Amino acid sequence: MRLHNALRKNGKESYFYFGTGDPADSSYIPFFQNRSFFWRNAAALATSWRSRRQARGGFVTGPGWIRKTPIQATGKLPQIVNLHWVARWLDLPSFFNSLPPELPIIWTLHDLIPITGGCHYPGECDGFTKKCGNCPQLKRSQPNDASYRFFRTKAHWYERINLHFVGNSEWTTAQARRSALVKFSRSVRTIHLGLDVNQYQPVNKPTARKALRIPEGKFVIGFACSNFNDKRKGAELLLKALTSFPASDVVLVVLGGGRWPPDANQVETIQLGHIGSPRLQSLFYSALDVFATPSQGETFGNTTLEAMACETSVVAYAAGGLTDVVAHGETGLLETNIGSVSGLVQMLQWMWKQPKERTSMGIAGRQRVIKHFTDIQMADRYGKFYDELLNHRPG
Repeated sequence: MRLHNALRKNGKESYFYFGTGDPADSSYIPFFQNRSFFWRNAAALATSWRSRRQARGGFVTGPGWIRKTPIQATGKLPQIVNLHWVARWLDLPSFFNSLPPELPIIWTLHDLIPITGGCHYPGECDGFTKKCGNCPQLKRSQPNDASYRFFRTKAHWYERINLHFVGNSEWTTAQARRSALVKFSRSVRTIHLGLDVNQYQPVNKPTARKALRIPEGKFVIGFACSNFNDKRKGAELLLKALTSFPASDVVLVVLGGGRWPPDANQVETIQLGHIGSPRLQSLFYSALDVFATPSQGETFGNTTLEAMACETSVVAYAAGGLTDVVAHGETGLLETNIGSVSGLVQMLQWMWKQPKERTSMGIAGRQRVIKHFTDIQMADRYGKFYDELLNHRPG
């Protein structure tokens, strides 16, 4: 959405097709939504059935979906298609089969599912560098399992279309280059994500805390993710780290949803739920002394970028694309021992004891966002790439 809106600001004719939600304006077009009773139930059954084959903690999604989704259903054929996160929405075989052979297809990698046999984050598994199979995220792991079949399906279609991958960070692009599927693409490059710095702005800290009813005199730590149940995001690691602080001195403010860890009552926690408004999110980020990203795997780190835009210092593991976003020692702290609770403790303790330094880091964080990660910069880079493809000069 940020890219689409920024492209339109830059004068590009852009249309945003989506499967869930309501249109913001006429440039947002609902596409294959499950609004009817039949399609809602078909999608729920398909999701439930496919989830049963996953091992505990696994997340594998196939390239097919419950109905055919040809591009002709969009109406006017576009000059360029930019795919984003389309799992369990677009049926890739019917979509790719409907494309004119030379129509440029850019696939922006927000996770790694386009370059694997179906897992979104392979972790230590390197199966995607070969042909997948024996997938540790499936209950019935074997050489010709679902991940192997999904991988072959993608390879079959990728070599038949004009496909270009874009990583949202240098780490993501490096993983794409490791994939055995990348040989079927025409090009691979990195274009960082960006945000509107006019929407994400710092709010006076005392004012923000008063608005959110955060107790005075506390060291305020923030954490945010869309699903607390995702262990990769590190909520439990953060809670363990916070036990090193005197309980009366710390408050944790949490943004997001899902089941919060049951042993979290040892730390005073304020849960704000899901907040979609950038202005209200800015209130959350601005109220913090430090924003924690204890994730053990991130392709980029949107919430970390949002916190920096609101002049809040950050602590994070040096996991994936977070090393692109956070400048260690300048806008926050990075722990190279990913998953280390003691490392997280050391970073948080330093931030607690160095109020002047963490304030300076927050100010430097916003300047870094303005310099490298605005939505207009992102749209400009994509726009130049679109022009290259339309002029048949992929880089």
